[in-house]
Amino acid sequence: MKSIQVIKVIDGEPLFDKPIQELLKDCVSGSVIQLLTPAEYLGLQQIRWWKGVLLPALAKDTGDSIEYWETTLKLEVMPDEFAPFYVPIGKQVFPVIPSITKLSKTKMNQMIEGAVAKCHEHGLLWVTLPDSELRR
Repeated sequence: MKSIQVIKVIDGEPLFDKPIQELLKDCVSGSVIQLLTPAEYLGLQQIRWWKGVLLPALAKDTGDSIEYWETTLKLEVMPDEFAPFYVPIGKQVFPVIPSITKLSKTKMNQMIEGAVAKCHEHGLLWVTLPDSELRR
């Protein structure tokens, strides 16, 4: 996925780092252009880091599953936010842990910071906060 940031808006017109015609050359049939507010973009980046960087790295390093780490960190860092609710299916009742998508960007930031701290408590000192310099 490619993200193009609006540098500034002049007289109601967005300004990008390249002319809009040049940016649109990458569009192919079926492409989608999505506009996100700065807050929405930050929230999306937080979720991408959580799901795409932290959890897979923990699973790879420890041999435990992504699901194990997600549930463990949710319950250790924010037990009230992620208290399970129960869903009956047939004659059984299953606990379900809420999704991180219910968190505001501020709470997601607290979740990320808390998860890094908990990883350190588990001896996983290589875990660090998201760093845009480490991308790619």
